[in-house]
Amino acid sequence: MSTVELKRPVVKDQASELIKTGRISSAVWFLAWPTIINTVFQTAHGIINRIFLGELESSRAAQAALGLGSMAPMIQFAMVYGISAGTSALVSRYLGAEEQENAEESTRQSLIFAVFAGILSTVLLVVAAQPFVRLLGAEGKVIEYAAGYTAIFGAASIPLCIMVIGTSALRAAGDVKTPLYTGGTVVLCNVIFDWLLIFGIGPFPEMGIYGAALATAISYVFGMVLILWFLRKSVLRRSLNRLRIHINWFWKLLGIGWPAIIQQLQFSISYSVYMLLIGMLDGATAIQAALTIGLAIESTSFMPGAAYNIAATPLVGQNLGAGQPKRAERCAWYAARHAVIIMSVVAIVFLAIPEYLARIFTQDESVVRLIVSYLRINAVCQPFLAIGMVMSGALLGAGDTRMPTWIEFATFYIIRLPLTWLLAIVFGWHASGAWSAMCISNVLYGILLTLWFMKGRWKYIQLH
Repeated sequence: MSTVELKRPVVKDQASELIKTGRISSAVWFLAWPTIINTVFQTAHGIINRIFLGELESSRAAQAALGLGSMAPMIQFAMVYGISAGTSALVSRYLGAEEQENAEESTRQSLIFAVFAGILSTVLLVVAAQPFVRLLGAEGKVIEYAAGYTAIFGAASIPLCIMVIGTSALRAAGDVKTPLYTGGTVVLCNVIFDWLLIFGIGPFPEMGIYGAALATAISYVFGMVLILWFLRKSVLRRSLNRLRIHINWFWKLLGIGWPAIIQQLQFSISYSVYMLLIGMLDGATAIQAALTIGLAIESTSFMPGAAYNIAATPLVGQNLGAGQPKRAERCAWYAARHAVIIMSVVAIVFLAIPEYLARIFTQDESVVRLIVSYLRINAVCQPFLAIGMVMSGALLGAGDTRMPTWIEFATFYIIRLPLTWLLAIVFGWHASGAWSAMCISNVLYGILLTLWFMKGRWKYIQLH
């Protein structure tokens, strides 16, 4: 089936009209606010999850295992992120150009692709769980905890992949409310089953960190069912009909998505090496626990960045499809300004009360001190992360995934990892050296992505 012959008129909806013709401030806020709330839900779950695990007798090992166990599924996220990058770019561009059937076919083939990705990642994560966490430098009880978490989480790969792709398609169409409802339901389900399965409430077994993994898996099944139901009621409703494989569409998705897959794998591998370097330091378990909790706290800053990142994708994609590159550019800059302001305010909070924030999660004095240093150092890079996140979403909307991949490679592999080894190990700065290397690389990431966006080559990328 040709990807350019499908010309059924687009199904008109309020979101697309606002994105292409409404006030830019209204369009950005319309797309951003539900995503901000959704990321609040996600962040709240991450915080509650860690608080629950902090109540366990072996809380330090459980927190470290959660951090390590969350690394292996990043291989899973890499595959689904690559598919979703193609989905987002194609659906937003086709709807902007009013090519309804192409938008539906992009969604349909993405969902089929997601099932194959889910099967592959399930096999990889279940079979290779223990070797992977050993490779990351896990020790003692942490190996058992992290491997079990990874295997259980990996078993839910198919529902996760379908849920993520369905969410990406709806957001590309300008529908950010139904992903909010889905995300809220998933988080509520996850928190309830966390409480029941971690502590063994009522008839449920006490499973500790394994209960956290199983709760997440169960919530993904609920999320998959819900997102498919919402998709059936959306402007992309016909994408769930005639589910047949068309290889040419797979190649089209991969043409956009493969750099995004590499980008996510780069992140996963670099973060794994980063954890491995941290594992070489004295008190590695405490440092790994501090990093896990520090990232959970820092995720409160990521929320607005993620929201405006997601908003930038349909804003740029649909306006480019409608032949409005100047409007697409103005939308991206408007979103970036708001993200920078909000994340800068959160950074001030990190600088002002880091110890208070740390003690919400743990009373272990050595871990608290490490979290405080993490928050103070990484507060510096929050404005740069903000603009980098939004520029990344804007470039994704244009279908430009290659240069962001190269920029990520440079900042992670040429800057972050060598600098971590140099500062933390050679110079003996210990954890502060690792935190500083992360901060410097994040600053450069934001600067380089912004410079590339300003060159404007993304305006001329053809997806047909």
